[in-house]
Amino acid sequence: MSKKDNKNKIMLVILLVALIIIVIALSFAAFSFSKTGSENVITLGSLELRLNEGNTISLEDTYPLTDSEGLALTGYDFTLENTGTASVNYVIYLDNVEIASPDVKLDDKYLKYSIDKNGLTGTAEYLESLGVDGSRILDQGTLNRGEENSYILRVWPTIEVDGDFGGQVWKGKLRITGDQVR
Repeated sequence: MSKKDNKNKIMLVILLVALIIIVIALSFAAFSFSKTGSENVITLGSLELRLNEGNTISLEDTYPLTDSEGLALTGYDFTLENTGTASVNYVIYLDNVEIASPDVKLDDKYLKYSIDKNGLTGTAEYLESLGVDGSRILDQGTLNRGEENSYILRVWPTIEVDGDFGGQVWKGKLRITGDQVR
């Protein structure tokens, strides 16, 4: 075998490995997706998650509430539904929305939340207990074909705050990631 044949074989092996890596990366991208917005529909082949949102998540011109008052709020209702033909692993996050100037953002440490799922009432917890913005998980699990989960999210400023936070604003949005169960 000549040096030229060896070089050609090595080049062929390198190209084959690169092609396999590209195919694997594209396959993963086809089955994994994340989207944020007010009207969310995620469709990947036979996989579809639908988020039907109600009110916007916004705290403006509000006042501190006790836990019992916060739990009595109407809340923000939404449904996560799998209308596709495959089971889906999902994660629902609660992210902060940037506050436009001249408004001042209300710090998360002054907020409490509760989330009801499928009629089961949630408990009052500090928003900080979910972790840092961008990784605050409200719920996660698997939805089989044709299943749905209904939620009510409540967020309120806690009465247990020292000082005045009048005029401050907090806004949030839901973010959902989903992966088809393999």
